[in-house]
Amino acid sequence: MIVRACTLAIPTVLFATGCAAPADLDRPPEVPVPEDWPSALVAGDPGVATTSGVLVPTFREVSARWLLPATNPWSPYQKTTLLAALDEGEGTMSLPPIEDLDGVQDAREAANTVATVGLPPDTMWVVDLRGAASVAFGAVLSTGSREPVASVLTFNNWPARREIVPAEETLAALVTLEPRRPRGAGRPVFLLDAWRLAFRDDPPDDDRTDNRYMLTAADLPAADVLLFAGIRRVLYVVESSDATSREEDDLHETFAAYRAAGISIAIVDLALLQGLDPDDPWEDLEGGDWSLSIDPNRATLVSDPTFYSRARGGFGGPHAIHGGGHGFGFGHSFGHGGG
Repeated sequence: MIVRACTLAIPTVLFATGCAAPADLDRPPEVPVPEDWPSALVAGDPGVATTSGVLVPTFREVSARWLLPATNPWSPYQKTTLLAALDEGEGTMSLPPIEDLDGVQDAREAANTVATVGLPPDTMWVVDLRGAASVAFGAVLSTGSREPVASVLTFNNWPARREIVPAEETLAALVTLEPRRPRGAGRPVFLLDAWRLAFRDDPPDDDRTDNRYMLTAADLPAADVLLFAGIRRVLYVVESSDATSREEDDLHETFAAYRAAGISIAIVDLALLQGLDPDDPWEDLEGGDWSLSIDPNRATLVSDPTFYSRARGGFGGPHAIHGGGHGFGFGHSFGHGGG
């Protein structure tokens, strides 16, 4: 999708001129991609508009808005990698206006509905939308909810010229939006970028920067950590349940361990959240319609050597080590912690 040129006035960010997002390709394997499409359409491709200079705040300023304090029990899982890119642009970057990005408005509306009806108890959220949409969901939910919300950033890649994952979209949302940080632990809401494993079936073009990444079991709380915190269920948020019916491959091991420990997992999409019944919004949370079916034996990309061969050792390029000591190693992000 090429977004029309526009201007947007935002207090914390000055957009000089209009811009466009990369092409609207949904993530495989559920949504087929035409064979004649390139492995990725990004800024710099013919026909794809680019952003112009944007004045951006510093890493420290945005971290003060988004990062949880070290005393918060969910802080060990947050990532600073993407935020660290703010200090490399000497005060300016090329970023898109977030209101023009795919899924942001739907994410806002869904989060606003959830905040209005109230969050279900004993629940961790895993929000697996396009990066900017996940950020918008977390920001709106935290500012509108009666219950305190702990937004946990998991974005573990870097903007780059002719990149595969449009990291600038997520970064634009992070510098534009501001959550309300919780007093105390808060309800954990993990924010993921659904493009992190995009175009898995194709080798990247030679001139692409492969800034994809995987989350590992260490990047989300273990089952015993959740149970100790009183969390008995997980809500997995996707853009559309018609396009996504199962957990992403890099979440499979973690979700299977949750289920084995007795933690229930439900999959919900934005349309369902937007239409929640205010009188009894979570009545089907434990029901079969929302339950995520997990095959503990299914094969995933994580253990597929052909995937890493197609990636040709990408996953991060020259900025592989950033953000609290974790980095990208042959398709995985190691460790956690936001340092």
